[in-house]
Amino acid sequence: MDKIFLHGLRADTLIGLYEWERQNTQTLVFDLDIGLSKKFSDDDEISQTVHYGIVCDTLRAHLREQQFLLLETLANDVAKLIFSEFEDVAWLKLKIVKLGILPNVREVGVEIERTR
Repeated sequence: MDKIFLHGLRADTLIGLYEWERQNTQTLVFDLDIGLSKKFSDDDEISQTVHYGIVCDTLRAHLREQQFLLLETLANDVAKLIFSEFEDVAWLKLKIVKLGILPNVREVGVEIERTR
């Protein structure tokens, strides 16, 4: 199955269980692999695929308006957003990394896979 991917996408949102985490937005790092419901076309037309620039813009805009306690909840929310906004998405694999949140731990995060 054909896919597009966005790895290392950075987006800001308000997230965290603790009050000190919720004082300011945090930058999260997203890796998205997005499987398409159809093969890439020979037409060389953007309308024949999922526009990854619009995926980025949609995700960042959505997260600016949201707040979460848990990365797990955020991951489910992002999956629902991608499926609702992009009808040609058949499946996705999503990894979200929260940087510098624990001492002596480079990154923590979650990873999910979902199908339509």
